[in-house]
Amino acid sequence: MFFIAAPFGNYLKYKNTISVSGTWTLKPRPGRFMQLLKTLRYTKKGWVNKLGLRNKGIDFALKHKHDILSISAIDYEDWRDLHKKIPKDIDVEVNLGCPNVQLNIWPGFASFARDRRKWSIAKVSPVLKETWIDFIVEAGFRQIHASNTIPVDRGGLSGKEIIPHTIRLLKYIKKHYPDVEVIAGGGITSKEDVDRYKDHGADHFSLGSVCFTPWKIKNIIKN
Repeated sequence: MFFIAAPFGNYLKYKNTISVSGTWTLKPRPGRFMQLLKTLRYTKKGWVNKLGLRNKGIDFALKHKHDILSISAIDYEDWRDLHKKIPKDIDVEVNLGCPNVQLNIWPGFASFARDRRKWSIAKVSPVLKETWIDFIVEAGFRQIHASNTIPVDRGGLSGKEIIPHTIRLLKYIKKHYPDVEVIAGGGITSKEDVDRYKDHGADHFSLGSVCFTPWKIKNIIKN
């Protein structure tokens, strides 16, 4: 299965793919467009952004239909309130890897792991230590998205630089937790990239910055 990663999943939808919208927070964080203009840059290593989870808030998101909601917390209590607000029949991706906000609020996210949703995904940072993978699996998650952007001075770096980090996490998860489904993402711009992740055991694939060149996507996702 192919996923269109947030925020591209807000705007793009392809046949036989799953679009992930967001990332949504409990309260609105305005200023997405201006933050995009100020921080989105293309470098030799890939795209860099510092959006900082700018969005209209979860109440706005719940008024519309989505394949999967990407969600994150700014404060510790936000996880509890998000869990109360989001119906149990709505699939979620719990964003634990955004490099542009202070994620010191980990413990509360585990409530989403215990729900019987078709998709309850933990999205992690490419520089995450393996011990945190253990913690995520022990919390109950059986679907992990590896990985988000790489933290750099000016925000989060996407593109090919992520590939070795994702492979590191992918190999660890499949060695220690073979039943956990892994969505591999980062640097996919061709079917060869998909095959590379597949060779390391990836179950699904996430398309991110390649969505800046959407004409490439159909060639990647076709059988």
